[in-house]
Amino acid sequence: MKKLGTSMRFALVVLAVALCILPAAANEYTLGVGDVLRITVWGHADLTTEVAVRPDGYLTFPLVGDVWAVDKTPRQVAAELQTLLAEFIVNPQVTVIVTQFRTLHVQVLGEVRQSGYYQLKAGARLAEVLALAGGPTAAADLSSVAITRYVLDEGGVERSVVLQVDVSQFLTAGTLAANPLIESGDTIFVPPAGTVAIFGEVRQPASYSLGKGMDILELLAEAGGALDSADLERVVVTSQGAEEPVEQLVNVQELLAGRGKPLTLKPNDVVFVPKKQQVLVLGAVRSPGVYPLHSETHLLEIIARAGGVLPGGDPSSVSISRRGAEPELMIANIQPALSGRQGGDNPLVQSDDLIFVPEGYQNALVLGEVRNPGSFTVREQTRLLDLLAEAGGTTDRAGDELLLLRDGVTRTIDLGALERLGLQNEKVLPGDVFFIPDGSRQVLVLGEVARPGSYQFRRGDRLLDAIALAGGLTEEAWEEQVSLSRQSGDGTEVFTVNFQELMQNRFLADNLPLQSGDVVIVPRASRRVIVLGEVQRPGYYQFKPGDGVLEAVMLAGGLLDTADEQRVSLTRQQGEDTLVQVFDFGQLQKEGYLSAYLPLEDGDVIVVPKSGRRVIVLGEVQRPGYYHFQPGDGVLEAIMLAGGLLDTADEQRISLTRQGDGGALVEIIDFGQLKEERFLAGEWTLADGDVIIVPRSERNALVLGEVRNPGYYAFRSGETYLDLIGRAGGFTADADPAKVVVTVEGPEGVVSELVNLDVLTGTDYKRQLSGGEVLSVPKANNRVLVFGDVVRSGVYALPPQGRLLDILAQAGGLQSNLGSERVVLTRQAPEGEQVWQMSYGELMGAQGEYNLPLEGGDVIYVPAARTQILVLGMVQKPGAYELPAGARLLDAIALAGGPLERAALENVGIYRDGLLVDAEQVPMGQDRVLFTGDASENPLLRPGDIIYIPETKKPDWTKIFGFLGTITSFSNSLLNIFR
Repeated sequence: MKKLGTSMRFALVVLAVALCILPAAANEYTLGVGDVLRITVWGHADLTTEVAVRPDGYLTFPLVGDVWAVDKTPRQVAAELQTLLAEFIVNPQVTVIVTQFRTLHVQVLGEVRQSGYYQLKAGARLAEVLALAGGPTAAADLSSVAITRYVLDEGGVERSVVLQVDVSQFLTAGTLAANPLIESGDTIFVPPAGTVAIFGEVRQPASYSLGKGMDILELLAEAGGALDSADLERVVVTSQGAEEPVEQLVNVQELLAGRGKPLTLKPNDVVFVPKKQQVLVLGAVRSPGVYPLHSETHLLEIIARAGGVLPGGDPSSVSISRRGAEPELMIANIQPALSGRQGGDNPLVQSDDLIFVPEGYQNALVLGEVRNPGSFTVREQTRLLDLLAEAGGTTDRAGDELLLLRDGVTRTIDLGALERLGLQNEKVLPGDVFFIPDGSRQVLVLGEVARPGSYQFRRGDRLLDAIALAGGLTEEAWEEQVSLSRQSGDGTEVFTVNFQELMQNRFLADNLPLQSGDVVIVPRASRRVIVLGEVQRPGYYQFKPGDGVLEAVMLAGGLLDTADEQRVSLTRQQGEDTLVQVFDFGQLQKEGYLSAYLPLEDGDVIVVPKSGRRVIVLGEVQRPGYYHFQPGDGVLEAIMLAGGLLDTADEQRISLTRQGDGGALVEIIDFGQLKEERFLAGEWTLADGDVIIVPRSERNALVLGEVRNPGYYAFRSGETYLDLIGRAGGFTADADPAKVVVTVEGPEGVVSELVNLDVLTGTDYKRQLSGGEVLSVPKANNRVLVFGDVVRSGVYALPPQGRLLDILAQAGGLQSNLGSERVVLTRQAPEGEQVWQMSYGELMGAQGEYNLPLEGGDVIYVPAARTQILVLGMVQKPGAYELPAGARLLDAIALAGGPLERAALENVGIYRDGLLVDAEQVPMGQDRVLFTGDASENPLLRPGDIIYIPETKKPDWTKIFGFLGTITSFSNSLLNIFR
């Protein structure tokens, strides 16, 4: 008994632990359309049934009939069947098992790598669908993924609901609610994260896609980094606030140094990187150049940075040219400060000031918009136009006025009248300072305009003119929140303007006059509607104020042929309630009444359902498949929906099959007669479920070889060989249509013949097809081989009517252009090999005779040109030498080191073209000691010449006298011996 109590206590503990471990409420699988169930009743094997949930949501079971199954668990269906079977069976025990899970069909749109339709197993979740679509793109906003789902309300009417899901919560924190189950028919849209623009001193100013959590440093890297002229301590970030734009000054230099947290950007932010604060110092200083401004800086400090004033400089007339809305010219006297005395000028300098130290008092200074600003010497008769000419004249950016500073007094001169008419062309005095201000006025227009950028405006232009220069607003512009930012002495002023009101009355005070440096920003409006279902391009669209449902459907490309235009719905969230409006789109197109009564709002969802009128077209049509038809359509319209008949179709035996109460009804239709008389269009109006079959014709032929699309082709009665070639796409560029082989099997066996299908030279292309022919189109031999002394040796395609010079041009021409090169053309003809030879000079000089027409298989050879001569005989260095241009006989002898003492210059031989016959004898000097320069005795040489200088036949008196002297000495020696 004690053992029994211990066992029971142990069992109770195990049961308690199991109850704690089990979840409070397990998520059971809910049934849907397409699930296949195996239903068994214990003890009644005859009732075992395997059944699928029908598209209407019901399943059928013996004895009880139809039972609603959608959105119920297998356990709930089993309990309901037990209740219903209790009327027929005593204490029935029912088991329901899912043997085949349904397939989900979903559509994925937006910022995914592969948008489209996907099939999933039941129980799939949102993350799995995004993975099937290739994952989100870099521009995707995963925090607001939209799932549009069709549901049935309590009255059985289908409507759509939109679920907003933050998928990033599941990816980063594992929140299961952010990864919901997907149902069949869901449409998933991943919106873009938006864009951010960066302008100013960066390498690639533009708009960039805003990834999740992008900060200002990442954007700067995307834009290629900052330029050397960028002032990273004063970067301006403009964001769209609740009512007006908000600007923020960011010290990016500190962020790059690792001090501080980078600013995270938001959609539609505009980042402006300004230029560095700097001044330009020119003239009589030791180190002219550009110097940065870090804080309040005075003139003397800048002059000191530039190395001070040179000895020839005039420190009493230092000029400062300052740009701005009103250009300014100042003359400062820093002589007292440089001399250690009190007094003088030391003004603050500003960014972009031009500081010029003149050279001496006998000069005049010209600054501003001239091509060569500087100091110029003043002579007795120097006038203002002379001085401007010395400065190179005015630039295109010059303003309308010229400022003259003389003896501390500033005067204004009309520059246009001075240059055009010579008015006020007064004498120039030493020490005069002339300044031509910048007449250009720039405004920067950004955001939702046709052409964002910087524009030059005219005096008196206003805000509307700036937007017109940028091409006007885009459709996505937020017209009520156009802003104008302006830099002033007190900081940045921002004005917000309603553009719609300005368009109605441009004389409003908000149409501000422009100032140089103004920045106009047009933000993007948040007005979007989603259009789903049977439209050309489902997705999100931006709409304009006042647009209605009709405009939204047109933005999506209009309705498909499969649309049920009588049940188009609009769904709108109003607080916690959902408004659903169903209307007839056809009536809307005629009357347009909903455009006025129901204008679109941000977040609206328009659903166009699919119609139930379908016909299947099979067989020899362009696009077999299911098609939705319109009321009153017939067989002709159905075949046109399928793209029409193929060439292989037998249009006299088209069948239409229809299921009726008495069985299947089949009608055979002649499509040609149908097109002519259309009698079946009224008698055989299409019904849902009709099947149209177009059989294949038995008349066909085979085309092989050099056609664009070889293969079998069906043809109609009366069609010709040329029609068949056309069906095969025509001849290729390499085809030889004059030598087509036609093979056909007849009563006597297989017969082949050669036909000419060239429309210019033959007539066989008109022959009619009989059926079973095989046409083989050979490749034409239209290649020509070029090699030898050409730029590009190789095989070249022969163009129509191609000639010798055409192919030589394709080969890049000859390596040399002496005119003496040989060109050899070889052709293999039926009667044997044919060879033509000519010089390149003959070819170019007499093209009518030598520029021969070519044929496929020709070979062109250009032997290497001879550029050497051979010098032999009585010369210092016999051998081969390169022939210089214009060389003569004496030049060749000089190249060989000159003649030897025994050279017979009166009998020099020149052998032309390397042939040792018919030598040209050239007497040089006529046995004179010196050559007198007779041109006939010093001819021009040609490549390949052989020059031979023979040995003279005259006695060699030196040898003779030497020999006699030797004999005399020998005889004298003998006499001495005898004596």
